[in-house]
Amino acid sequence: MTVAIYIVAGLFLPLYPQSILPGMLLRRGGSALANEAQPRPWGKAALLLLFPLVGAALIALARSLPGGDDPRVLSGFALWGGGTSLLYAFRLLSARDGQIWFGQLFVSALALTWIGIAHGVPPLLPALALSVSLLPLLLLLDELARRFGIARVGLYPGLNLRMPLFSLLFVFAVLAAVAIPLSPAFFAVAGIAVGGAVANELLTLLPLGLSWLLWTWAGTRLLGGIVFGEPREDLVYRDLDRRPALVYAGALLVLAAAGVLSVGRLL
Repeated sequence: MTVAIYIVAGLFLPLYPQSILPGMLLRRGGSALANEAQPRPWGKAALLLLFPLVGAALIALARSLPGGDDPRVLSGFALWGGGTSLLYAFRLLSARDGQIWFGQLFVSALALTWIGIAHGVPPLLPALALSVSLLPLLLLLDELARRFGIARVGLYPGLNLRMPLFSLLFVFAVLAAVAIPLSPAFFAVAGIAVGGAVANELLTLLPLGLSWLLWTWAGTRLLGGIVFGEPREDLVYRDLDRRPALVYAGALLVLAAAGVLSVGRLL
């Protein structure tokens, strides 16, 4: 019974192959939570918050049952989560569509919470921190798709020259998503790493470090393919208006402040 609950939790704190479903929902805008004829980002944003909450609740339920704290079971799920994270982190390197890239990073990030679970780190705060750190990128990818029809690498180079406000915000949003310092995601990853280091579990910590390095590499590739280059003369580039740009900038500042303030809880 306990193992079955953990497997169901693997849909919300994604484990492969259960991870296929959340990836599809994120690409399609949240299914019933969004209008697929004209997808909005709000369905995806709801999923980013819903999945950690449901997953953490299922983990709490499983751990309250007999055998829920069996280290052999938890170590197995930690290895499963680490493998899932690495699989999707490698797939990030070849993703050309921004929406697919986003979904794969979401799965790769949340799968790491299983490493923390095995080492006594409650999953709710790390999972929420990893998810919330993706929100600015989600909204800016939506802005990009609404201007050009698709958020795809290489189709509209030179955004830094023609859309400087958007480009600056997009750079910071990608950096926050791949867990650079000051992002809540960074402190979530660090907290999971600290839990693993205390337990002296190198085998489960290795996927965490490799996934984080691959996120950073994939993030620089994404920025190189979308933000930089020579603008195309046949495209109409339209930058963000000042008001939404200020809203996005404020959201990124709040995210950084939340990361700093959450250090004590996540580490």
